[in-house]
Amino acid sequence: MKKQEKLIYSPLFAGLQISDEERFRVWTEIKKVGGLTFDNITKTEDGWFIQCRQVEGIIAAGTNPNPSDAEIETEIRQAIISAFNVKVENTSIASPFVFQFETSNNNN
Repeated sequence: MKKQEKLIYSPLFAGLQISDEERFRVWTEIKKVGGLTFDNITKTEDGWFIQCRQVEGIIAAGTNPNPSDAEIETEIRQAIISAFNVKVENTSIASPFVFQFETSNNNN
């Protein structure tokens, strides 16, 4: 009986501010290599790693020996973004949440 595979498709630029030109450039590069597939996650007591089948230099890893799907997905996304040198637009937004605190030095 054939082992059933669990496939997860994830948006590469999830929530990132990236120009249309940059998206096109990255997708063109990914298309040139035939897509990006990650399989055969390796787990040890020290953590895990997974390597891209098409581009061996794209490796995602973490120190959690039992990673969640979300953790694996996040690290794979970051590895791809780094490998293709994706330029994220700087869109800093001021937080509406502000807090204030005081410290006292009682060790005089």
